[in-house]
Parts: sequence; structure tokens; C-alpha cells
Amino acid sequence: MKIKFLENKSKRKIALSLIIVIVLSINIIISSLIFFDIRVVKSPEMTLDINIIEINSNEIVLQTKLSIENPNQFDLIIQNLSAITKTNDGSEIVNIILSGGEITSNDNKTFISTDQLSFNDDLSKNLTTTVTGIVGLRFLGFIKKTIPIVFNVITSLEEALNNIALPQINIKGDFGEITSEGIDFITEVEVKNPNTFDILIEKLSVVLKTENDEIVGQFNINGNTIYANSKKILNGNGKILIVALNAKTLFINLSASSGMKIAGISKSIDIATEIQIDVPNLGEIISTDTPTEAFIDADMKFKRNGFLSWGFISYMTLKIINPNKIDFIIKDVVFSIYRVDDVSQNLVGQCVVNESFVEAENTTSIPAEVYLPLKLIIKGQRLFLPQMPNGFFVIIRANVTISGIDQGFWIGVSGYQDLRMFT
Repeated sequence: MKIKFLENKSKRKIALSLIIVIVLSINIIISSLIFFDIRVVKSPEMTLDINIIEINSNEIVLQTKLSIENPNQFDLIIQNLSAITKTNDGSEIVNIILSGGEITSNDNKTFISTDQLSFNDDLSKNLTTTVTGIVGLRFLGFIKKTIPIVFNVITSLEEALNNIALPQINIKGDFGEITSEGIDFITEVEVKNPNTFDILIEKLSVVLKTENDEIVGQFNINGNTIYANSKKILNGNGKILIVALNAKTLFINLSASSGMKIAGISKSIDIATEIQIDVPNLGEIISTDTPTEAFIDADMKFKRNGFLSWGFISYMTLKIINPNKIDFIIKDVVFSIYRVDDVSQNLVGQCVVNESFVEAENTTSIPAEVYLPLKLIIKGQRLFLPQMPNGFFVIIRANVTISGIDQGFWIGVSGYQDLRMFT
């Protein structure tokens, strides 16, 4: 019996020793595997992209994209991922938690978050984003080694803010009614806003200058809000000096203050533009709704001019109706009378009248007398059967201008008196 007990006890010792050896062997193997894997583990490759998707009046839409690639033969576990974005002065404006997860061997995973940023006082030119988290290495399905990750990325807003487009401005100018106070000048300003935020155009100032930099007019135009990705027409008008018509070229200078709200912060930008316009002819800006009109009144009387010289006196009056609100000057007025014989016309009398003043919104009469010698009226050698003209053709031409300017326009009026009824 004693021998049998000793044998059982010996067997138990041998079994226990085997168990201890097996456990030690397993620990040694696992430890060596751990040591080996830690030495050969490759760091995960991480790429962080921070993109500005949109800038509008109230906020900046920022997209944070973190890509992690696992180059190892074992799985990675990503935990506690967060991205904190701060301004230059250390103010925290974004604190986001990125969803973690497991990345299998030789695979990658992307974590994306879209956030809205707004500022209270000033736009920071640079943003610093700090990414933190934990990367875990899984062994044999139950052993895990964790490694903390921390890195910073600086995002510049300066480039994005510099790419903000200025409003596009097109100007059209047109001349209106002319009066003694000046010439009405009408402007049409088209403002296009290509940005994703509203722009307030205010304090629009229009200055007209000649090629000699002489200011001939200036006035203001009311501003307005130009909404994002839209355009608007701003209309204005003012007076310019009449002497502007003496210029060879006119320039429209437009300046304005452009106010904008970006991500909750108000900004102001001064803008200016210039265009060149042609100087119109005086005749182009004279009223066409009620045109300047002219009429001829004529009367002819037989009169002796000396003892043996006989002829006719043609008493003519040029009547000019000026509907405009500015006085005219009529100069170089020439009265011409032509004898008409079938298809031929011959000048038989002419006179030039001195410069005259034509009042605004009034009718002015300019008289003239033209002597017509009898010998120019009666042709042929037959004393009792002279060859009389078919009629007389009267033409009056004059140059119309305005005091103080160099240019003018010609007017002409004509009339015909048929004499064939008397022959």
C-alpha cells in the first residue's frame, strides 16, 4: 500500500512540473512574439486635410478629413480621436470628436467631420488644429498595446480671404436734357457679387473729368445690398457743366465703399473704377420730344432802286421756336433766293444777318431784306412778253450754338413760291 501511494505522489509531481513547463513555455513564446511584433510594428500613416468648403456672411464651413493607413500584418484599434481648432490668440472655435474604430491589416480608414466656424471680433489668419487619440495594437485577439498620438496642423485662412472677389462693376452714362443750369447726366451702375456672402455697396461717388483732368460734374448714387451670387442695377443722375461739351473725351470715375460680412465679422473694402465715354454733339442732346422748329414768312414788293433801276424787295422773317430750357445763339445766318426755271435754279439775291439771341422756351423772329434786280427776274429781249420765272426758292441756313461752348449744329429751312399762276 505504501508503495502505491508513493507512485501516485510521484505522478502528481510530474504532472505539475509538466504544467509549469508548458505555462512557462507559452509565456516565453508569447513574450518573444510580443517583443518581436513591437520591434517590427510600423507606425500608421496619417494624413489630415482641412478644407474651407464655403465662406458666407455668418460662418466658414470647414471640413476636417483624417485618413489613417495600417501598413502592419495585424489590426489597429483607433480610440478617443478628437480635433481641436484654435485661433492665433488661443481661442477654441472647434472641438470635434471623430468616430474611432478598427483598421484591419494593410487597410485604411477615413474619418470626416464638417463644422461651421464663426468669429466674434476678428478673422484669424491662421487656425491650429490639434489631433489626439490612441492607437491600439491587437495580438492573438486579446493582447493590446496602446500608443498615444498627438500632432498639429496649421490652416491658413489668409489665402482663402485673399481669394474673395471684389464686386464687378459696369458703368453706363447717358446725356439728358440741357438747361441753363447744366446737362442732366444719367448713370446706370451694374454691380455683380460673385461671392457666397452678401455685399453692401454704399457711398457711391461719381466724378466726371475731361482729358485735362478738369472736373465738370460730380454727384452721389444711393447704395444697396448685393446678395450672394447675384447682381443689381443702381441708377443715379446729376448735373454736369455745359463746358463738358468742349472736351475731346470724358472720364467717369466711380468710387464706393464695399461693406461685407464674413463669418460674422464685418469688413470694409474701398473700390474704384473708371471708364471713358465720348462727348456727344450738341444736336444729339437737344430736345427731340419737342424739336426746335423754324418757319419763313416772306413778302415781295416792287420797288425802284435809283432813277432807272427797278426791282423787287423780298421781306423775309425767320421764326425760330425754341422749346428747350436754355438760350441759343444763332449765327452765320444766310438768306438765299433762287430763281427757278423748269429744272434750273439760279441765285438772284442773298444777305447775311448778324448774330441773334434765341430765348429759351420762346419764339424769336429774325428779319431780313433781299433786293432782287429786275434784270435777274425778267429774262429775254421781249419787252412786252418777258420771260418770267416759274417761282422763287428761298433757303435759310444758320448755325445754332450755346454761349460758352465751341460746337454747334446747323439748321436749314426752305420755302417755294410758285409764280406760274401769273403767267
